[in-house]
Amino acid sequence: MRAKKRFGQNFITDKALLNELVELVRISPEDEILEIGPGKGDMSELILNNCTYYHGVELDRDLYLLLKKKFSNHEILFSNEDILKFNISESLEKTKIRLLGNIPYNISSPILKWCEKNYETITDIHFMLQKEFALRCTGNESSTSYGKLSVICNYLYEMEILKEIDKSYFSPKPKVDSAFVRFKPKHKNIDLVELDNLSLISSLLFNQKRKKISNSLKGVFDKKEIDKININLDSRPDELNLDDYLELASHLNRYG
Repeated sequence: MRAKKRFGQNFITDKALLNELVELVRISPEDEILEIGPGKGDMSELILNNCTYYHGVELDRDLYLLLKKKFSNHEILFSNEDILKFNISESLEKTKIRLLGNIPYNISSPILKWCEKNYETITDIHFMLQKEFALRCTGNESSTSYGKLSVICNYLYEMEILKEIDKSYFSPKPKVDSAFVRFKPKHKNIDLVELDNLSLISSLLFNQKRKKISNSLKGVFDKKEIDKININLDSRPDELNLDDYLELASHLNRYG
């Protein structure tokens, strides 16, 4: 089964690496695992040795048929559909799930937006991501990869890069390395107003990354409102931490 470029497929076949990744997830028998893009089922097979509840969502119909045949003796479910259109509440048995997947690089951002929509049902997430994207997710004010994505991810999740993976472990071999990342939700549910304001403020500032924030904020607040902000206004966007961005989001909620 050849990888299809249009689906962004890069398979991991190294059994030792797959075993290590599954061990890092620490799966319990009572967990319900939702695997995104199980591919040929190499990791799925290892997951099934550790959990009772499993559902795989595979967009590629050829791979879906292969999975159905490969696991015909197991009472597990596979869906042949786009994960971005997958309805968790209609398809899974439990109210809390654990997400796992080797995510195609071209849909990493939409996948994280889908996770936001299903935030309350997710216990944790373990994704294989392009290393550069993983660093942007986990970045902070002391790292060069810090940006809007970092702010939003740090608001939503506790994150940890569990393992960096060389590109040679994938077939076909991509041009970049990857990282296996754990995302653990910080909240029981999302304050959508706060998240929207945080997104607006971080977009505004990072779109003018080289400017002092005092200049960028003039597009949202008048001078009187800016003077009420309890943050160093001479700072650049990448010098502010999450608490600073939350302060600005709160200010936007009051005066924006």
